[in-house]
Amino acid sequence: MKALLVAAALFAAGVGVWAAFGRAANPKDKPAPAPEFTGATEWVNAKPLKMADQRGKVVVVHFWTNGCINCVHNYPHYRAWQDKYKDSKELVLVGVHTPEFKAEKDVDRIKDRMTANKLTFAVAVDNDTAVWKAWGNEYWPCVYIVDKAGNVRHKHEGELGDAGYKTATKLIDELLAEPAPKAK
Repeated sequence: MKALLVAAALFAAGVGVWAAFGRAANPKDKPAPAPEFTGATEWVNAKPLKMADQRGKVVVVHFWTNGCINCVHNYPHYRAWQDKYKDSKELVLVGVHTPEFKAEKDVDRIKDRMTANKLTFAVAVDNDTAVWKAWGNEYWPCVYIVDKAGNVRHKHEGELGDAGYKTATKLIDELLAEPAPKAK
């Protein structure tokens, strides 16, 4: 019995480490259409965006909350994407701020944290978790990469780290090089 409890504890610890360091979606998974941002309670740095209006663009959507240390660890990667793609009209970076705790619902606090950390991308404030639920999201942080046809092509749960950032950036570049889908 004791051995079984130890094995269960080790398994749980392994799952926790796996989740903390992130994992990407299986590349063999069939791309699925990206959900809308329906239910955002407010927008920061942009007028309300719709996924349908982003057709022909690559969209990086990341779920975060300003009280999450793992989310903070991704800020340098978001700033790097802001800088690398600042002149691109084919890439859109969208944050979805879904709070875990009541204090994180304060929009002025979100704006202050963004300013202090030089985060200038559009952010959907998701205080009612409607966007989180529509996307079927489960973790902070979580990064989705959507292709020009509007399909989710990559998902990374947890901190990106150097390897996750490089993988995501390579995919972004590949998707930007793909032709835009033909109008229906």
